Amino acid sequence: MLKFNPNPVFPAQPLFEISSLEEIPRSPRYTLYCDGVKQTVFHTDSFDYAVVVRKNREAFPVEVQVAEPVRQVTIRPQSLKLEAELKQQCLRFTAPAGKKLSIEFDGDLKRPLFLLQSEYVPCPAQEPTYFFRKGQVYNVGTLELHTGETAYLEEGSVVCGRIKAYMADHVSVVGNGILYGAVWHKPDENGGRLMMEFCLGEDILVQGITVVDNGVWNICPGACSHVVIRDVNIMSRLVTGDGIDIVGCRDVLVEHCFIRAADDCIAIKACPLPSPAACCDVKDVMVRDCVFWNAEPGNALEIGYELRCREVSNIIFSDCDIIHCEYEGNQSGGVLTIHNADKARVHNVVYENIRIEDAQEKFVDIKILDSKYSLDRVRGEVEDIYFRDICLDGPIFPVSIIRGFEMHHEIHWPKRIHFSNVRVNGEVITSANQLRMVVELAHELEFEGSMEHVKRDY
Repeated sequence: MLKFNPNPVFPAQPLFEISSLEEIPRSPRYTLYCDGVKQTVFHTDSFDYAVVVRKNREAFPVEVQVAEPVRQVTIRPQSLKLEAELKQQCLRFTAPAGKKLSIEFDGDLKRPLFLLQSEYVPCPAQEPTYFFRKGQVYNVGTLELHTGETAYLEEGSVVCGRIKAYMADHVSVVGNGILYGAVWHKPDENGGRLMMEFCLGEDILVQGITVVDNGVWNICPGACSHVVIRDVNIMSRLVTGDGIDIVGCRDVLVEHCFIRAADDCIAIKACPLPSPAACCDVKDVMVRDCVFWNAEPGNALEIGYELRCREVSNIIFSDCDIIHCEYEGNQSGGVLTIHNADKARVHNVVYENIRIEDAQEKFVDIKILDSKYSLDRVRGEVEDIYFRDICLDGPIFPVSIIRGFEMHHEIHWPKRIHFSNVRVNGEVITSANQLRMVVELAHELEFEGSMEHVKRDY
């Protein structure tokens, strides 16, 4: 059983080193062919995965051979509506160009196969500062990048360690290789260091790489501006393994990514990690065209908890597939969530064109609250939040919660929360009751469907 360390150790160096690619476990269950070429399928106790690098934008045939008999298969995102042929232990289908897929047999969420297409990233024209070559394993400990520097992870390379930059501008980490985090923690415990940490920088680019099995946050820009995270695969299997934490940043774009996180997939915060400088406003963040799997802890798309700044504003989550939001069990997890436990004013947040396939925790969870994460002495606000063209399907219709905060002379109610064309299993939602929503200390909720427009104050 995996163990949760509530006070993870932050070692100066990894716990061990890997000397060859053969030391990274391979899948005993799956054999994968893409376009007739056998692929390397890596293995963990929570998922198997293959990174398939493509130089063109064309569909291609896929064959998956499974080591034991299977009865049925689900290929996600289901919005792609892929047709597949499953005969005995062999699956065949055509993979559309550019899509990142989760292939799940017999409903087993502990043994999926991730087929992760990544667009080929050529070596930059200007010679990179660090070149990690195909077929090689590198043990770098902590690699620090400085202004103007680039790390290029060639397809087929594995870099064991972490990458950071402090007060460095125009920094790039690009390529199609793997940044491997298992060296930072025991196999059954969380802990380690932030895998990619950028602080007080401008013009940061992370593109094409795959980040695997870190025991704490994976990619974390803090107090940065003009950040692009594109076509990145992130997979964690241990609690606190957040996918991307955007902390005190401005002008951030996250697009075409796949995140399977054993905690928050995306978290927007203002807090002292990675640096006290990151307790500053968050503004102009776009997350689009991504696939998310939120394992048992945490949330899928989260704003909070730590919001120790004046404002969090102009946040857009658009055109995303949330293929799983698993059951956490301690009443704090959810799919689309805002947890304001500090003083920030959270406003102008848009969730649009989002497809949710499996929601085992709360659907919408908006709270202003005092929590174990709170440090500010007063609470903040949540207002002008928009849910547009959201589809929730699947066998579970979870509860939603909107709750404000009142204590002595302090009153903070979420307000102006808008729902437009929100559908659950095809039915347009036109009221809080229909959404199975608990509303306490909140007002100005607005529901707009295809047939009626309803506005209610609570």
